[in-house]
Amino acid sequence: MSEEARHGMRGDVGDERGGDLRSELAAELGSSSAPSPLPSAPPGAPLPDVPTAIGTPALSVRLTPLRWSLPRLDSSEQGAGLAVRLGPWRIEITV
Repeated sequence: MSEEARHGMRGDVGDERGGDLRSELAAELGSSSAPSPLPSAPPGAPLPDVPTAIGTPALSVRLTPLRWSLPRLDSSEQGAGLAVRLGPWRIEITV
């Protein structure tokens, strides 16, 4: 077996560069400053204002497998409320 093959089997990767891996990692961690912040997504469009009404809120979920639509916000079909359409689903909250 060649010297390179034996060297790779021992796992002494840091010896090739003159130091060991643990000391290199410690040096990198010690020298790094605070991590950069993650990019934030721009705020989405504001939701439509729903008029306040006195009553008991109701939730309606409807599945129409043969009628698909793109995702969107709608007004409620049954009074004051908000509806969300997503594919074959329509989720409606009324007051």
